[in-house]
This record gives sequence, C-alpha cells and structure tokens, in this order.
Amino acid sequence: MFEQLVEKLPVGIGIVDEDFLVVYLNDFFRDRLPHENRDSYKDSPVTDIFSGQGKFLKRRLKSVFVLQHPSFSYWEQRPHIFPFKSSRPITGEETQMYQNMEILPVKDKSTGKKYACIFLQDVTAQASYFRTQQKLSAALKEEHEAQRKLIRKLDTAQSQLIQAEKMASTGQLAAGIAHEINNPIGFINANLDTLSQYANNLISICDGVENRVTDFNGEVKEQIKNLFEAQHYDLIKDDIEELLEESKAGLNRVKDIVDNLKQFSLDSTQGSQIVELNDVASQTIKLVSTQYASHHYKIESADEKIEIMANPGMIKQALMNILLNAAQAIPDKGYVKLSLLKNSENITIKVLDSGEGIEQKNMKRVFEPFFTTRPEGQGQGLGLSTAYTIVEKHKGKISINSKVGKGTVVTIELPITSEDDSATAPQ
Repeated sequence: MFEQLVEKLPVGIGIVDEDFLVVYLNDFFRDRLPHENRDSYKDSPVTDIFSGQGKFLKRRLKSVFVLQHPSFSYWEQRPHIFPFKSSRPITGEETQMYQNMEILPVKDKSTGKKYACIFLQDVTAQASYFRTQQKLSAALKEEHEAQRKLIRKLDTAQSQLIQAEKMASTGQLAAGIAHEINNPIGFINANLDTLSQYANNLISICDGVENRVTDFNGEVKEQIKNLFEAQHYDLIKDDIEELLEESKAGLNRVKDIVDNLKQFSLDSTQGSQIVELNDVASQTIKLVSTQYASHHYKIESADEKIEIMANPGMIKQALMNILLNAAQAIPDKGYVKLSLLKNSENITIKVLDSGEGIEQKNMKRVFEPFFTTRPEGQGQGLGLSTAYTIVEKHKGKISINSKVGKGTVVTIELPITSEDDSATAPQ
C-alpha cells in the first residue's frame, strides 16, 4: 500500500545512486517522460534522461552525496528545472511548470549504500498568484503616482506637460541611482577578479601538494590525504570556478541594465538637437524588455545611422509609450518588432506586435487623452495621446492598423529636418 501511495502522490519522487544512475521514478516523473523512456529509465544516467538539466542536477546531487546535507532549489531562483507542463484546473491551459526541488541524502540500512532522493513540487499556481500580486501592487503604485501628478497638472496642457515632467524627474532619479549603483558594482567586480586569481593560486598550491604527496613519509602522506578528503577538495575545485563565473555574469547583467537606464536618461534636457534613432530604439527596447522579458524583441534598420533633428526627450517618451503599449498588449509570450526606414524626405518608424489587437469600434478613440481599454487601475490612457502630441509637434504623422487576435502596427512618419531648421523644431 505504501508503494501505491508513493506512486500516486501529486509530487515527483526520484531516487538516484552514487553513480548518478536512476533507481526509481514515481508516476509524477514517469508520466512526463518521453514514451520511449518510461519503461527503460532504470539504471540509466540521470544526465541522459534529463539531458537539458543534466549538468545542474549532477552538480546538486554530487553536493548532496559529498556533504550529506539536503539541497534546495526554489522557483524564484530557477523556475523551470525540468521541462514539464502544468495544466490549469479550470481552463485546462498548459504552461511551463514552476517547481520547487529538494534533494535529500538517503542511506540503505541493510546494505549501507547511499542514495539521493529528489522531491519535485508543482508550485505553478502559487507562483502565478505571487507574480499577479506583484504586478497588481506595481500597477497600484503607478496609478497612485499618476493620479497625484494629474491632480496637480490637470489645468495645464493635458498629457504632454505631465509626461514631460515625469520624464525629467525620472531621468534625474535614474541617473542618480545608476551612479550610486555603479560604485559598488565597480569594487565588487574588482574583488571578484582578485578572488578568482586567489582561488586559482590556492588550487595550484593544493594541486602541487596533491601531486607530490608520494614524496612524504607514510604518516604525513596519510594526514594530507585525509585533509583533502575531509575538506572535499575535489568538489571545491570543480565548483569554485563555475560559482565565480555565475557571479560575474549576474553582475554584468546588473551593470547592463543600469547603463541602459543611465543612457536613456541623459538627454532629458529641452531643445532640439541631432538624435540618432538606432541608438534610441536600442536603448528603449532594452528598457522595455527588462520589464516584459517573456517577449521576443527585434530591431530592423535600413541604415547603420539614421539621424533626425528633434527633441530627444520627447522622441524617447513617444517611442517608450508605443513600445510599452505593444508589450502590454501581448497576454503571454509574443514578439515586438521595431523597424526604421529612411528616404529623401521622411523617416518611418514602425512598431509591430503580436498582441490581442484593437476592436474596430475603439480605433477612432485610441489617441484620445484618458481613453483606455484596460481594466480600471491598470492604465491612464495617456500613452498614445502623448505620442500623438509629440509627433504632431515634430510636424509628423502617426497612424494605427490593428486586427483583433492578430496584432497591431503603429506607424510614425517624421520629416527630415536640417540643423538650419532647428529654430522651428519642438523646444
């Protein structure tokens, strides 16, 4: 009866021996294996059965076998350890399973053999609830900030003045924060490089001792061997370089995000100047993709450099609003493509998304201030109206073409203005 219960538990249970061979998998695991592996998984290497996760699993299993301590992995750190699907109870919709994993050391009392027991828990519902709450909290904070600014600025030039002030204050704040973050990033990076050199030197010393251990007498040689085994030198040697590389990669990711935010906020001053649209597009895409990371983003440009005389803060704000609208219009995963074209008279910017599209009855109102189709509290209805105002100030045109269920294309046409004409450009 106990075995039947384990088979039917709504959690994954797997047992692996010290040679990393799979000894047992319950129904939770077996039902999610390819059909050809369900009856032949026993005594197969765990790296063969779960090839995509083999390196990570073997590293965790080795740590459990050597240290004889449990190992944990939570969905916030590594959401999808195994490529399993999870079905929603009501809708039946399948999504990638969010998982918590725990590996426990187990010893067979009769044979003394060591095993590792893998427990895998499907936490997709909890993760979805947690992420939804985070989004709702962020939306409420944004709405509160927007309402505070709207009350103060409602008697002025509608959305443009509100967004201009928001852009300036956010740019100053972003630049200050970026500067403050860059300082600790610098010395952490330097310390990691030094630590990496120290680690290499220590490993070289240990390797040298290990290679010359035969030169020592019996008692000293035995003490050295025991010391290496007690401190798990082989595990440390295998793990330390990868841990340092992962730390450096994470630090570089933080630095990239901060640099993009800092670059985006540099040109928040008023006035007309030469704006390189390829750079603006790249910076804006990076910022939007940080917030909406599940989508695929692409930039296509007809030329390596496309320059225009314009107000950089306004152009960035318009492009940011349109790209955010595109990303928010995609419910799960999709793509957003930005293309830049240039001829002798105009520059054309197109933003295409694979989102839900806009109903025909709403097409005439999309540029109206405060018009939004999003639920209450999730949108101000200022994004496209602000973009429209900015394009009009630059003597350009903006249009939208959309199909429900297919996606939306926003097209901006801006006239090429020379530096001699800058006096009439937006200030």
